[in-house]
Amino acid sequence: MDNTAHIKMHPFPFEESFDIGGRPIGPGAPVLFIAEAGVSHFGDVAMAHQLVDLAASSGADVFKTQVFDVDQLFTKDLSEWRERLRPRNLSLDECWELKRACDDKGLLFMATAHDESRIPWLAQLGVPAIKVGSGERNNPEFLKKLAALGKPMIISTGMYDDTDVLEALDALADVVCKQAVLLHCVTSYPTPETQVNLAAMDRLKEMFPGPVGYSDHTADDMAILASVARGAQVVEKHITILRDVPNAQDWKVSAGREDLAQLVANIRRVESMIGHGRKEPAPCEEAGVEWALKSLVAARDLPAGHRLAVGDIVARRPGTGIPANRMAEFYDRDLKRDVSADAFFTVEDLD
Repeated sequence: MDNTAHIKMHPFPFEESFDIGGRPIGPGAPVLFIAEAGVSHFGDVAMAHQLVDLAASSGADVFKTQVFDVDQLFTKDLSEWRERLRPRNLSLDECWELKRACDDKGLLFMATAHDESRIPWLAQLGVPAIKVGSGERNNPEFLKKLAALGKPMIISTGMYDDTDVLEALDALADVVCKQAVLLHCVTSYPTPETQVNLAAMDRLKEMFPGPVGYSDHTADDMAILASVARGAQVVEKHITILRDVPNAQDWKVSAGREDLAQLVANIRRVESMIGHGRKEPAPCEEAGVEWALKSLVAARDLPAGHRLAVGDIVARRPGTGIPANRMAEFYDRDLKRDVSADAFFTVEDLD
């Protein structure tokens, strides 16, 4: 039995729509695409600039990196992780340099702060929103400190269950943060296709009235395109310059120079296909009315005075005459004129 089936919409009045850096987020707005550079610069600011260029030239909306102090992020027992990530760090001055590059190229600059020492950096850099990684599950006090910056929150929910989502929403409600985005995510690099679970976005929508999206860790672009078709309003994809890097995992789930621009273009194609949602004929279907639909015509030569009965009338293309759904109106009526086989019927033909 699903013991979370009773969970309902969170009562806090989260906003359905808002802006991030002047870009509208919510129903009817273009999908916000976050190019997640993460630590794929490996601490090389020149490579970080290449990643900014890649994001900008590919049509991304946001360039995002990650900032942290390894000595505060990891315990001493995790010395291997400390030393692996230590050289992949950026200084505050380097972040400023990247932010200025983003400003010049029309990109929003964002950064994920992985420990409290970097929260003031986000404030100084003036990021337009706070992106929170899935690793902050069950860390509500940290979420509150981030939300206290007064910016919209974008929270990835990898490894979360329903109660974890509600705990995070409670933390935002406690500091009256009304602008938030929840991203479905699976924290596995790469994520097996059978475990992507895009339907979890629907579950998030049941619990939360704000924008919902998807942060991707699959090896190609299928899942992220499918998430847009399913209604994602913010999507995130890792980007990289380098491939086959030892002791690194992001490149396995990243788009690069060879495919990022096509991914963004395909996202725009998919969202253009979603449409307005009304069920009505499209303008391009106008010609189809003639060649695809059917009209009432005589099944054979019928003389004037003939009383029409079943078998006298058939529906055949084109659709420029009386539509087939009016056939019953013609039964038991007398013809005023001769009607040849395959000729259109008109209401003027009837007594």
